[in-house]
Formats: sequence, C-alpha cells, structure tokens
Amino acid sequence: MIIHSRRVYTSEGEKDVFLRIEGRKIVEIMNEYDGDDVIDYSDHRIIPGIFDTHNHGTMGYGFMGVEKEKFAENLKGYLKGLAAQGVTSIFPTVPVEAIKTVADGMKEEQDGATIVGIHSEGPWLNRVGEKGVKTGWPEVSLETAKRMVEDGQGHLRLVAIAPEIPGIDPIIDYFLSQGITIAFAHSDDTYEEARKHLEGRFTVATHLGNVMSGLHHRDIGGLGACLQNENMTYEIICDGMHISNPMLKLYFMIHDYHRFMMISDCSQMAGAPVGRYKSMMVGAVMNVTEQGFVLTDTGRLMGSSKPVLYGIGNLVENLHIPLETVIRMSSLNPCIKYGLADHKGSIAVYKDADLAVISDDYQAIATYAEGRKVYDRETEGDVFNKEFVKAYKLDQC
Repeated sequence: MIIHSRRVYTSEGEKDVFLRIEGRKIVEIMNEYDGDDVIDYSDHRIIPGIFDTHNHGTMGYGFMGVEKEKFAENLKGYLKGLAAQGVTSIFPTVPVEAIKTVADGMKEEQDGATIVGIHSEGPWLNRVGEKGVKTGWPEVSLETAKRMVEDGQGHLRLVAIAPEIPGIDPIIDYFLSQGITIAFAHSDDTYEEARKHLEGRFTVATHLGNVMSGLHHRDIGGLGACLQNENMTYEIICDGMHISNPMLKLYFMIHDYHRFMMISDCSQMAGAPVGRYKSMMVGAVMNVTEQGFVLTDTGRLMGSSKPVLYGIGNLVENLHIPLETVIRMSSLNPCIKYGLADHKGSIAVYKDADLAVISDDYQAIATYAEGRKVYDRETEGDVFNKEFVKAYKLDQC
C-alpha cells in the first residue's frame, strides 16, 4: 500500500512524501513514486495516530452505567468510534468489572483503535465536590487489587489513586510490584501532603489540574506539588474548558512539552447530537451544546466530550503552538512513557503504520491502525451509537 500527501508530519518534520506500508509497518518513506496504485490524500495533513491513555467512552459507547453483558458489544463500537476521531492506540479507562472483557478483547483483531493497555481510574479516589462535600470511596481491599491484575491478564498498565486514603499504601505497593504505573488522581491533598505522598511512587498526574487542590499563593496544592515533581508526566485535557487556555500556557512555561500527554477523558457523550439527555449515572439532565460540550442546566461541565483531535486544534489555532510540537504530546510522549516508542508514536520507517488523516478543521478523514484502514469518513460517516440516542435523548422529534 502506498499513501501520499503533500503534508505528512514525519519524525523529521512536514514533508511531501509517499509512505510504503507492508503489513503493519511503514517500510519506506519516498520523495517520489511513479506508480498508479497510490492512495492520495492531496493536501490533507497526515499525523501520527493519536494515543489516548485516558478515555472512558465515545460516540455513545463505553462502560459506565452499562450492563456487564453488553461490555463486549460496546467495546467494538467504542474502538470504531475512537478511530473516527483519529485515535489509533488506546488505554480504555474502565470500571473494575470491565477489565476482563477488555483484556479478552485484546486477543481479537478489532475494527478500530488498537488496545495497547488498560487503565483503571480508581476505584480508590477522594473526589471532593465544589461545595467541599466528600463522596467517599469503596472499601480498601487488596483482594480487589489482585482481582484487577488477574482480570487484566498482564495488560493493566495504569491505575489512578488518591494517596491520602487510609490503608491505601499496601495496594500502591502491590500494583508497583506488578509493574503498573500509579497516577495521582482525585485528591484533596494540600501541597505538603501531596509532596510527601508523591515521592518515589507516583509518576503520572491524572488530568493535571482537574479534581485536585489548585494553585493558591499560600498553598499551591496538589497541582503545585505535581508541577514541582521532576519524576512525573502530566495528562492534560486540552479542550480549553477543563483547563483554561491561560493555565495551559502556564503549564508549558513551567515545563517542556515532552512532559505532557494529551488525553480526552471522554465519556459516552462525546460526539452526541445537540440536545438534552438523561444522565447515565448521576440522575441529572445533560445538555449537549452546539459546540459539543456537555453541561448541566446551570452551565457546569458534566464530563469531557471532546476528543484529543479537538484539543490539538485548540493548541495549534488558539495557543499558536506548532503542530509538530502538539503531535508529540498526542502521540509520541505517551508511547515513550509506556515503553512503546520503538514501534509507535511517530511516522518513521519500521514503525507501525498508525496514521490519522485530518482536515484543516481537525476532523478525521481516515485512520489507519497498524496498517489497516479502520475508519473512512467518506464511506462510514457518523458512527455515533443510534441506540444510545434512543435511550437517553429527551428532545427527540
């Protein structure tokens, strides 16, 4: 297979080149090719496929609020939905009861993004509401942790935990002994508390700035402790709402771009048609705006709904960061963090043919995962789950 574009973002920069793909690999990058068997994307940009390490669902598919018997079916739609957003590698972020389903799904070739690991955000989190109301956490159980690892079949790669939860240390130590990365998440720690907790064990900050104590001039909170920690890599939601653009700019002033991994943290609502919806979890009404954000009637954000590709557009168009720099954060940096950079994360010879063909308005035209075309907008169009709309949309005609 030969793919051409005048705007291919290779590991050596933007180039007018032809990519020769054999099997799952890019085997040659050519300046010229005179055959007639070219898939030509003209001036559409081709970037490395996105690696989203934190994503609960998309396009009406996911695992939150879903019956266990529907997990496997939802997984297929979920991976296709990700491909429709330029994602080629994914850590599905799943509840404990879905870990085994995802691990089993990794044994099959999927028509969509490639599962390269599993992420569990929790279950031991210390979420504090806007009014300072603690919501509690499940029983701290080493048996649960061992079941998570067993169900993961060697693929559980990332577990997010609030370090201040009483009795959590043996669980953290157990996960670390299994080679699992531990992320600092949903914590009410002060700066001093977080600084002590982070030492030597936590190497990722879950959606940096969100659901953690923030910067204040007398106590710079969990956020400040993370930013001062030299051993951490930072997940960031770049939709411009979860973290304001001025704060994102401040992050990049403090640390080099190589410390950041772009994530979506999306739920099933990502990509939903405009309208009002029943909530899957919290009993509230959710509103999908014309811009695609999910808000309550009071205007409060109700989870993430924008893919990483949207965040790429925000950083390039509004913060004026070069696309070559942004795609490092969306593709290569997570591959480096999780040990996949020898064969994924950039467009280079002998790496996997993980490619996202995107329009100038940051929509996926086509997506290739390990050499297979897993999404084509021209032939597949909108892949949102119509059954989800029927079940949850309140204002259907």
